[in-house]
Formats: sequence, structure tokens, C-alpha cells
Amino acid sequence: MIVWISGAYGVGKSTLAEALSPKMNGAIIFDAEEVGNAVRENYPGEPFGVVFEDYPLWGEFCIRLLKDIAEKYDKDILVPMTLVRKKSQRIIDTLKKDGLDTRLVILEASHKTVRDRILMRGEDEDCWCIENIEMSRNGSGLLDGIKISADGRTPEEIAEEVLYKLKYKS
Repeated sequence: MIVWISGAYGVGKSTLAEALSPKMNGAIIFDAEEVGNAVRENYPGEPFGVVFEDYPLWGEFCIRLLKDIAEKYDKDILVPMTLVRKKSQRIIDTLKKDGLDTRLVILEASHKTVRDRILMRGEDEDCWCIENIEMSRNGSGLLDGIKISADGRTPEEIAEEVLYKLKYKS
């Protein structure tokens, strides 16, 4: 199973993936941000936009890499990565169409919760993530997935709800 975890920047996607991995028999955590960095840094001047989803090759590379990893390893894969464009639903849909059990989990939280978490991880008040909280909160809501509230909850509590909603059996 591939579980793509979306939600606002700073909502706790990576922390959730780290909590889920041992509960899912050592699921692989796929870093789609590294793929995005590789793609964007090779185009001078950010010609496609500021979010990785705006780069056509980013989605294609993620799909190809996830399919290859799924083929080579008998493990679940967790992808903690914010999706804010409705067109990005095609990544999930393509993986499903190609026979991979792929789910989208969307973490939701208030603006205050997200802002506080970003500041707790050491970022500045005027950082890009804080400036784009609403874009990331609203964009993730456009996608079809399992929505889970992260407000006032521990990563363990959220992980248990995710496993329950996925009907995950180890």
C-alpha cells in the first residue's frame, strides 16, 4: 500500500509518517521533496512556479519512482508531502490505475495549530511556510482523501486513526 499524506505545511505529515512506519512493519518513507528539489534546481529561475506540483516532471518522477520501489520491495510506502493543486490528484489516480493500492490521507488543522507547529520547529515568523498556510490548508482540501483532524492530538493518536480508517492489517 502507498499512503500519500497531505495537509498544510507544518501540520505534522513527516511526524505522522515516522509514527506510522513501525506500525506498518517498517514502511518505507518516500521523500517526494527531494525529487522536487532535484527537478526545480535544474531549471534556472523557477519557470514553472514555486510549488513542486507546478513542475510537470515532478509528478511523473514521483509516479515512476513509487512504482519502481513498490515493485522491488515488499513494503508499504508512506509519502509525507503537501499537495495543493487539484491536478495532483492524477498522481494518486495513476498509481491506482496501474494496480497499486494507493490512499490519500489529508491532515487538517486550524491556522493557529499549523503556525504554532512551524514556529516550534524553529522557523521564523515570516518564513515561506507560514506565509502560505492558507494556500496549503485550502489546496489539500480540494483533493479526494481520508480527512483526519490533527488539532490537539498526538502523532500516536493520529496514527491509530489513520490505521483504523485504512483498515490496515499487518
